[in-house]
Amino acid sequence: MNEQKTLKIRELISAIRKNERFMVATHVHPDGDAIGALLGMKLILQRLGKKVDVYSQDPFPPEFEFLPQTLAIHNKPLESCEYEVAILVDCGDFARVGDELSKFISRAVPFVINIDHHISDKPFGNLYWVETSASSTCEMLFDLCVSLSLAPDAALSSVLYTGILTDTGSFRYLNTNRRVFEIVSVLVEMGADPSHIATQVYDSATPEKLKLLAQVLGTIEFHANFRVVSAELSLSMISDSSSSYMDSEGFINQLRSVKSADLAMLFREINDGLIHISMRSKGDIDVATLAQRHGGGGHRAAAACRIPGSLNSVRSAFIAEALKYIN
Repeated sequence: MNEQKTLKIRELISAIRKNERFMVATHVHPDGDAIGALLGMKLILQRLGKKVDVYSQDPFPPEFEFLPQTLAIHNKPLESCEYEVAILVDCGDFARVGDELSKFISRAVPFVINIDHHISDKPFGNLYWVETSASSTCEMLFDLCVSLSLAPDAALSSVLYTGILTDTGSFRYLNTNRRVFEIVSVLVEMGADPSHIATQVYDSATPEKLKLLAQVLGTIEFHANFRVVSAELSLSMISDSSSSYMDSEGFINQLRSVKSADLAMLFREINDGLIHISMRSKGDIDVATLAQRHGGGGHRAAAACRIPGSLNSVRSAFIAEALKYIN
């Protein structure tokens, strides 16, 4: 562990020990690492005897319902609670926690801690620990446990394993390295069940989710001699399939799986006038930089942004920009 990382963790531990009442929140449209880090931070604080509430402004994908304490996740601020510290996990930008939660934190919480692994030009928070070399925020929380001399139990091991599993694409992405395997081997030894977790995350789709996926795959287009693949998801598709927006989590990986594709893009209609663009890349294409042009961010091989406009117009304009970008 390098000196700067050690210093950041010491500052974080000092802030935790000095306070008693915490709220922990993660980004809108949470993925596996966001939920794993949210619940992981809750379990760590509870082990330290702290009082803690956890928040996700948006519902989480149903495949993560098996994780411990998901029923404790709040969608709206508990106005009656007086928190000393807000810990934001897996949020590349303060605004990504959502409008309602960001306003509450700015107004009512005096101290903000930021724990994240996304690339950011301006990390936020009174105290921030941003580790861009980490595979996931859950990997960082494992390091926090080590520094606290806190051995993860089965529940904590399960949520941290889930976050690492999903943010490495089942150990397929470039952020998978020897240290990732060393960490997950410890988590398995402490009680995480790889088979059970993988079954819940990847083999628990509802019929409605498959119907939605079928519609999305029907919109696939290839560009640049099959180097780029794109697809879209409209609000009408969600309605027609009786599914939810969160059912589309992971669809981008279906596009990324195309052998010839160096860049995959999924355009999701969030509401009338706002489009969410998920991107995945292979090789040397840095999608984080492309996302940052539009106020988004992420990692070199996985990033996202939001652009106002209609689904058709945003998709057409952004594909044109992406084709210029990769060339």
